[in-house]
Amino acid sequence: MFQESTSSGGILRSETYLTTNYEPDEPVGRETEINRIADAVRPLTRRKTPENLLVYGPAGVGKTTCVKHVFDRLETEAGAESVYINAWQYNSRSSLLTELLIQLGYPAPRKGKPVDELLSKLREWLDKNRGVAVAIDEFDQLEEKTEIIYDLQMLNQEAENSLGLVMVSNRPPSKVHLDPRSQSRLNCQTLQFNSYNAPQLQEILSKRVEQAFKPGTVPDEVIEEIAETVAENSGDCREALEKLLRTGRKADQNGKSELEVSML
Repeated sequence: MFQESTSSGGILRSETYLTTNYEPDEPVGRETEINRIADAVRPLTRRKTPENLLVYGPAGVGKTTCVKHVFDRLETEAGAESVYINAWQYNSRSSLLTELLIQLGYPAPRKGKPVDELLSKLREWLDKNRGVAVAIDEFDQLEEKTEIIYDLQMLNQEAENSLGLVMVSNRPPSKVHLDPRSQSRLNCQTLQFNSYNAPQLQEILSKRVEQAFKPGTVPDEVIEEIAETVAENSGDCREALEKLLRTGRKADQNGKSELEVSML
């Protein structure tokens, strides 16, 4: 019942490229946004103070992919330090600071250390090393616990080297509520990600098709139909990739030699 079809008989070569876990080497259709994120953290490469940046927009429009892409380049090309933390997993001051220290190479227990001690360790790292870019993804999940922003901004004033903050949120700035102390300290620029349009989705899907499917098995009209439908509905790249994956699996299950628009 659950026996998989052989790779020689199916048209899907690798589903990996159609999943949300796959990160492309070069995000498609987001050159302007990538450059803006890079501009914000670039001062770190010269030991200068970076900009704080709030990156916002609906789900599935490439925010996280672009931030991670810039941070990877920051490390490989400029030798600067970067840290990515998801606030779904670490949504309190102590847990987020502990994870930050661990990623910077400081041995820190997951529980038990007071916030003041964690901040002291972090300042010690900044005094001894270079600056660091910190991305807090799913920033919305901090909700009423945004004192962490005040903590990090105070470190910027006191430490030898700077810390740049990139916050990633599904909510627009007007809906991102910081506690009063953080609000007064944070000098933050904003970067909006709009939903993908049909040509952008078509370009993304075309690249993934080359990687995920056997050559000649996905007609252009299938890609165009998925791109146009998703662009009208949500502009969510994840939705487009999931639709393509479901259709590919259906084709393999039915022994088809290529995808068809009627299967969507």
